Amino acid sequence: MIDARPHRRLLCIKFAALALLGGCAGPGGLGGPPRITLSRGEIARLLDRQFPQDRRLLEVLDVRLESPQVHLLAERNRLAAGLDLNVRERLLGGRWNGRLEFDAALRWVARDHTLRLFQARVSDLRLVSAGAEARTPAERLGAALVERVLEDMVLYTLPAERAETLRASGVAPDSVAVTERGVEITFSAAAR
Repeated sequence: MIDARPHRRLLCIKFAALALLGGCAGPGGLGGPPRITLSRGEIARLLDRQFPQDRRLLEVLDVRLESPQVHLLAERNRLAAGLDLNVRERLLGGRWNGRLEFDAALRWVARDHTLRLFQARVSDLRLVSAGAEARTPAERLGAALVERVLEDMVLYTLPAERAETLRASGVAPDSVAVTERGVEITFSAAAR
């Protein structure tokens, strides 16, 4: 006769992990894979924590990025945001204000339990100086540099106690998707 106690114990651990995710679980509940759904508002708050950001680019430009506005691009499985941009050229003292629009895919990094921006792409960068719009090669260079700043930016970190409970139960993030409801992180049985 086979002892069912170890199997029952494993089921109890997995059920506890599902219950722990319960506060964030999206559709599917106990009948489907567990998932965390971060609404557009939650994503906006998480992204807002990352700004303002002050960066020096090429030792020539001081750039400030602030006031993110988030959009979900469910049809492309990407997250988009617009940022206010202030640039000061350090050598000649030129100043520009503008708006930066970007979109990015999202990826889960298992080693530190983070959701990060991935394949960040600037879709529009407009700078204005003394009332005149400036469409220059500097904007193209600025867009390339800003993409480097945004790439791999941490958006969300799974709390350590949840990560440990999931690890102990053999559950790991399986996929990340941008939907109309928000960003969904779906969990499944971890590979052994």
